[in-house]
Amino acid sequence: MKTIRSVGLKYCGGCNPRYDRVETVRRIRDELGGTVCFVPPDNSGIDSILAVMGCETACADLSAFKGKRIWIITSRKEADNWVAERKKSQ
Repeated sequence: MKTIRSVGLKYCGGCNPRYDRVETVRRIRDELGGTVCFVPPDNSGIDSILAVMGCETACADLSAFKGKRIWIITSRKEADNWVAERKKSQ
């Protein structure tokens, strides 16, 4: 049985997107086959945040998430790498 993990999802403001961030998150969710549930980043009980930034500047303020593990995605390739790591750890 697969464990479903809740991960807080934070998008940047989208001022300079170099790829479709929403589609990338959709693809991540589909590729992980329901083992990850993305929730608002301020949900209680989560210990990690996936911060999806539109470019390498990654300027969104993440200070509200101090103490949580934060993964920063700035490209489709980084998203693919994150998915691969999650699959290895399952």
